[in-house]
This record gives sequence, structure tokens and C-alpha cells, in this order.
Amino acid sequence: MKTILIAVLMLAFAASAFAGQRFDAAQWRAVQTYDVPVLVLQQGSLLGKIVGVRFNYRSEKLRGMKPNWYEASLWQRDPKAKKGFSFVRAMVAKKDIPAFQTITSNFQSPAEITVYGRVERDPENNFVYLRLLGRKAAIDSSGNATVDW
Repeated sequence: MKTILIAVLMLAFAASAFAGQRFDAAQWRAVQTYDVPVLVLQQGSLLGKIVGVRFNYRSEKLRGMKPNWYEASLWQRDPKAKKGFSFVRAMVAKKDIPAFQTITSNFQSPAEITVYGRVERDPENNFVYLRLLGRKAAIDSSGNATVDW
């Protein structure tokens, strides 16, 4: 009996480790979606908040910043920007890299993609970034949401 209980607990723990981020209905109703240029201008006032971000493509290269975290960027066309594009820094968990890489890195892509993440500040390097949580939001009958890749 003890062995079965331990096995069930281990399976539950493993399943929760791979499950998406869950938000209650009130928290999810507060989530707003931004275009990249708008998010860049407002990101300082959005620290700690969960947001959606619309963009056209991701950076091709990923850079290992910390153990199990990689830096990337999300790009969107912006006629007001110097080179016609604006970007926001993003951090991707190592476990999410394969899913993140399914997003196009083609700068000519007309597709509009939305991802969800939490706006955070890196105190060591003093920059604001988007900690990515996923692309898909599943909402249950109570309005609670689970965000995953």
C-alpha cells in the first residue's frame, strides 16, 4: 500500500511539473494583450503582471542566460521604428525551448502570433523582459485559465 501511495504521489508531482500555468478567473480577466511597440513603452508599469503579446516572429538565436533559462526576442513590424521593427526581450524556460522553436523566425512572416507571459525585471542586468508562459490559453467553465505551449 505504501509503495502504491508513493507511486501515485510521484506521478502527480511529475504531471504538475509539466502542467501549464493556472490562473483563477479574476486574474485571467485582468490579462490584457499588447502589440510589441506598446508593451515596450509600458513594460515598466506592468512589472509582475501577466500579459498577452502580439508579434510576427521570434529571434532565431537563443542565448543561455541562467541555468534552465534562455533569452530570445519577439519582433513586430513597427513603421515608427528606425528599422521598421520593434522587439521585446523574452526569457524561455529550457523545457519550453522545443515548443518556442515552432514559432517562425522568418522576419517576412505576415502571421500575427500571441504568447502569454509575466513582465519581470532582471535585477543583476537591470533590464525588463517577458517571462514566457505559453501560447495556448484553455479556459474552463468557471473562467479559470491554464496557459501552456
